[in-house]
Amino acid sequence: MMLSVQAPCVLLISPGIIKWTDMDFGLPHLVSMGGYLLRELGEHSIRVELMDLNYEGTDHQTLAQRLEELAPFVCIGLSCYSSFDYMRVLTLGHFLKKLYPNTPLVTGGYHASAMPQDVVFEGGPFDAVIKGEGELALTELVRNLLGGGRIEQKFIEGGVVEQLDDLPMYRWDLLDRYWPYAHDIGRKFQIYLSRGCPYRCAFCMERAKSGYQWRAYSPQRALAELEHLGSFTDLKRWVINLADPLFGLKRSWRREVLEGMIERDLAPRQYWTLTRSDDLQEEDVELLAKARFSIGIGMESGSPRMLEIMQKGNKPEAYLAALERLAHLSRKHGLNWAANVIIGHPGEDLDSMRESFNFVKSLFTSASETCGWLSIDPFRLYPGALIHEERTRYESEHGTHFHHPTWWKEWFDGGFKSEHIDPSDRLSFEERVRFMYEHYPDLVQQILGRFRGQGRSIDQVFRRSIDAQVELMSPQRRDILLRSSDRLKNSNKEGQSQQPMASLASIPLGLNIKHKETRRREEVIKHLLEVGALRSERVIEALLSVAPEEHLSEKVVDAFLSSPYEAPPLGQRSSQPEVISFYALALGLEALGPCEGDVVLDALATTSYITAILEKAVGTEGRVVALRPTRHQSALLSDTGLLQSFKEWHGWWRKDELETRPSPSDRCLSLPLQGLAWHTALQSISDLRFDGIWLGAALPSVPKVLLSKLCPPMGRLVTLIGPRFRPQDLVCLSLGTEKEHHERRLGKSFAPVAIGSGGWIKA
Repeated sequence: MMLSVQAPCVLLISPGIIKWTDMDFGLPHLVSMGGYLLRELGEHSIRVELMDLNYEGTDHQTLAQRLEELAPFVCIGLSCYSSFDYMRVLTLGHFLKKLYPNTPLVTGGYHASAMPQDVVFEGGPFDAVIKGEGELALTELVRNLLGGGRIEQKFIEGGVVEQLDDLPMYRWDLLDRYWPYAHDIGRKFQIYLSRGCPYRCAFCMERAKSGYQWRAYSPQRALAELEHLGSFTDLKRWVINLADPLFGLKRSWRREVLEGMIERDLAPRQYWTLTRSDDLQEEDVELLAKARFSIGIGMESGSPRMLEIMQKGNKPEAYLAALERLAHLSRKHGLNWAANVIIGHPGEDLDSMRESFNFVKSLFTSASETCGWLSIDPFRLYPGALIHEERTRYESEHGTHFHHPTWWKEWFDGGFKSEHIDPSDRLSFEERVRFMYEHYPDLVQQILGRFRGQGRSIDQVFRRSIDAQVELMSPQRRDILLRSSDRLKNSNKEGQSQQPMASLASIPLGLNIKHKETRRREEVIKHLLEVGALRSERVIEALLSVAPEEHLSEKVVDAFLSSPYEAPPLGQRSSQPEVISFYALALGLEALGPCEGDVVLDALATTSYITAILEKAVGTEGRVVALRPTRHQSALLSDTGLLQSFKEWHGWWRKDELETRPSPSDRCLSLPLQGLAWHTALQSISDLRFDGIWLGAALPSVPKVLLSKLCPPMGRLVTLIGPRFRPQDLVCLSLGTEKEHHERRLGKSFAPVAIGSGGWIKA
C-alpha cells in the first residue's frame, strides 16, 4: 500500500454517529469496500483511505487541510448510514463538493438506499447513490472513472453479495491512522460475520440495505476473520460487537462457529450480538455462555395482538414462550441477555400496553434473580421500513397520526420528532408517554436489584446500561417529551412548520461532537437553521467557529446556549450587557450581512465575543474596530491618543504598496474608552466609514453620530430601540443611495440599555 502520494485515492468517509458515547471502533462496511477495491483494481492503481469524522474530532478548516494531504481523489464516497445523520451528511456533501467540484461524490448506506431521491437531486452535492451493498457497484464505478469515464447513472443498484466468502479478508490495516488510539475512541469493536435478515418486521429498515436473504461467511471463514482481527489487536481488551442484523440464523452454522470460538480460545472481554430466541435450545444457550456472549433479543411486545401487527412471527404465543424459556435457561447457564420492548407502535392502545407490561414484568421478576435486563424504546418511524412505505394504511386501519412524516429533513430534535406519533385513534402520544413513565421506571429498578452478572469486570458494562435506562425513565425526561409535544403542536397551529431546505450550507456540523460545548452550540445553530433565523453561510461559519466559552463567563455561556430565545444575565456591571440572546444575535448578524473585506464597527464591545464573530465574518481582507468600555484608567486612551491610534491603523491599511497581508491581530483595532465615549471616538476620524455597525444594547433612539459613519451605499446598522425595562425592537437601518435611511424591524428581544456617564447615550 506504500504508493506515491500522487496515486489516485478513493476516499471513504463515515460521518460518525450523533450519540458518540456509544460508538464502536472498526468501520467494517468501509473496510470491506476498501479491501474489495484494492483486490479488484490493484494496489498499484489506487490508494484507499478511510476517514471517520467522529474519530477525527476536528473543525472544518482542519478537516480541509487533512483532506488536501490525502488528495488527489478519483472518487469520494460518503456514507449516509442513518436517517439521523441525513442533514449532517448533506452539509458535509456540500462542503466536499465546494472543495473538490470536479471529483465525483457518491453516497450509500441505510438511509441512502431507502430514500435515494433524498440524496441525489437537482442542486444537491451527490453525483450518484449506490442502493444496497457497495462492494460490487463501487468497484465498477471506480474502474470506469480510472478509464476516463464519467458517472452516467445517478441511481445505481448495488445489489447484494451472494457469497460472502468471495470477499477478501477484512483489511484492518486501512485503519492504521486510528489503531494507535483505538481504545480511546470506541468502547466496542464492530465486525460483521453475516448480512441480511429473512424476517419482515414492520418497523425495521434492514431490508432497504441487505434484503431478506440471510448470508454468512462459512464457519471456517468466520473463525479465520476473528483470528485475523486478533493479529491486529488483543481481543481480550475488547467487547466485540458482532453487528449482524441477525446472528446465527441457521442452527448448524451457529453451533459450529460457537464451538470454534471456544476451541480456538477466541475470547474477548465479551461478545455482543443481536439474535432471536425462537430457535435457541439449551445447547445453544450453554455454548453462548461458554463463548462469552451476551445477546440482545428484539422482544418488542408482550401482547400477541401487537406482535402480529409488528409482523414478528406467525405464532405470537410460541414466540413469547421462547422468551420465557430463555429467561430460565440463562439463569441456569449464566448467559446475560437483554430484551428490547417497543412502546407506542402503530396500532397500540392502553390494553395492549398493559398486556405487554404484565408479560415483561413476569418475565423479569417471577424469579428471585435474572440474567437479563430491559431496554425500552418508543416506536420511531424509519424510512425504508414497511410502516413508512404504508403509512396511509396504518392511518386508515388504526388511526395512527405521524406528526413529522419527514422528520429527518428537519434540523432540530430529530430524535423526538421520529417518535412523535399518536399510535392509534385510541391512544395519543401524551397517553403513551404517561403510561410508559408511570409503569416502567419501577420495573427497571426491580430488574437492577435482581440482576445477576458474571462476576467479571464486564458486569460494569451491563450495570452502566441498566443505569442509563434508569436515567431515561426519569420524570425530567417525561416532562421534556410532553413539553416538546405541546410546543410543536402549537407551532403547527400557528403555521410555523418546518423551514425549506434552503437553509442548508456547505459548513459541516457534528465534526467534533465529543466536545460538550461544541455540541451545545451546534444544537442551537441547528434549531435556528430550522426556524429560518440562520441562512447565510458566512454567518453560520462564524457562529460555528467562535467558541463563546472563550469570551464569556461560564454563567452567561450556560444561559446563552440553554435558552437561546432569552437574554443571558447581566455582567458584573448591571449597565453593561455581555451579549444578547443567541436568537437575536443570529437575526441581527443575518441583517448586518458581513461580507469578505467589509469594515465593521463593534460599537459596544463589552466582551470580545461579538468582535471575534465579526472578525471571522469579514475574512482576511476585512477590518474590525471595537470600542471597548473600561474602568481601568491605565488602559484608557486620551482624545489625542485615540485620534492617533485611529489614524495610524487606518493609514496603515490604506497603503497600496503592502507586500504581506496583516496578521489577524492587526485586522482588529480595540480601543479602550471611558464612559462609552462614542462621540469623541467617532468624530475624531471623520474620513472613516463602516460597511456595518453592530450595537448590541438598547437605546431610546439611534445616535446620529453612528448613522453618519455608515458607508454609502447600503451601509448597515443593527441595534435595539425601545423602553428600558421591556423587550425592545431589534432593528436594522440601511443607508440608501440618496443617503436616506431605511429601517427594518427584525423582531423583539431584550437587552440592557447602553448607559454612559450622563445616563442613556444621547441621540
